[in-house]
Amino acid sequence: AATVQAYFAAINRHDYSRAWDLGGRNTASSFSQFENGFAETASDRVTIVSVSGGVVTVKLVATQTDGTVKDYAGTYTVNQGVITGSNIKQTG
Repeated sequence: AATVQAYFAAINRHDYSRAWDLGGRNTASSFSQFENGFAETASDRVTIVSVSGGVVTVKLVATQTDGTVKDYAGTYTVNQGVITGSNIKQTG
């Protein structure tokens, strides 16, 4: 859970290099694609729902730069302090 929280803290600080190191490199094909994925995001609020082994189930509220909100839910797989995979879907 700590890795996922640190990942979103870095994203909220627009420290995409840190987020990339925490596992963004395992969720996008390139750094520019990863960084551009957050171009319209003002902030993310992540809630840890559960942790089972290395699988962290989350709910995510992403406030966009235009003030709208997008909801997501799913899982991040964490291994040795790095996100190694994700299965996140938009729910609203």
